[in-house]
Amino acid sequence: MKTILVVNGENYWKDIMPDFNVVQKLIQHTSWILKEGKLFVVDAEGVVEPDAILWRVGAIKPTEIQTTALNLIELSGIPCVNSPETLKIGFDRLSMLATIKNLDLPVIDFNVVTKSTHLKNIKTDFPFVVKVGNYHGGYGKVLVEDEKKWQDIKDLLFVTEHYITIEPFIDYVRDIRYIAIDEKVWAMSRRGKYWKANVETTDYEEFEPEVALVNDLKRLQNAIGADIIAVDILEEENGKIHIVEYNDIPGLSGFSDELKYELASVISKTIS
Repeated sequence: MKTILVVNGENYWKDIMPDFNVVQKLIQHTSWILKEGKLFVVDAEGVVEPDAILWRVGAIKPTEIQTTALNLIELSGIPCVNSPETLKIGFDRLSMLATIKNLDLPVIDFNVVTKSTHLKNIKTDFPFVVKVGNYHGGYGKVLVEDEKKWQDIKDLLFVTEHYITIEPFIDYVRDIRYIAIDEKVWAMSRRGKYWKANVETTDYEEFEPEVALVNDLKRLQNAIGADIIAVDILEEENGKIHIVEYNDIPGLSGFSDELKYELASVISKTIS
């Protein structure tokens, strides 16, 4: 029986892929060995030599072990979904945003400084959003509504060594996620408890994808060679849309189980 290693991610993959030996390990608890071209992954539960890897490392602090592991997967030649090459493109938010901009897709305008002392040179109308470093899943992000709060945030940002991104706040009527797995595309609107729609989400609704956005998503998918990819979109009342980011390890919450089986099919085809 072939072994599929699921790195981080959801707990249901054993049930979704019963024809394989599915082993799950957390990247933050593993060590990786490349020996004579063969890859071994070790944690307190033991050693696994995978035949394929499903990479589901989501909203955790980006660390060097993640890029090292991706490099070793690439060197071993073991199939991985997404591929290490694809995942390394999107590992850093700035690289991800540059990819979107280079395709002339409607990404939210943003400014970046590498030191907080340069924030005084950024003139942005309130409200706006500040994002610190390379975090996802709602972490490292704050909404700044007025000068008083901005002064407090600037004092806090003084201690960070990460780059800082500043974006206008989009007063959206819909937060939308489009997701492509292989050749199929799904769309969903969602609503969060607070201003971050992807944090403490309270409402999901799938709807028929729009052709223009499907074409944009497929163009992005092809550009980075992704088996699975999502774009998060904010839609204003006037219909104008803004891409917040793309995600090459998107969560599947709110979508039907069809997506889980489609992703399982992608990974199983790599070793069939």
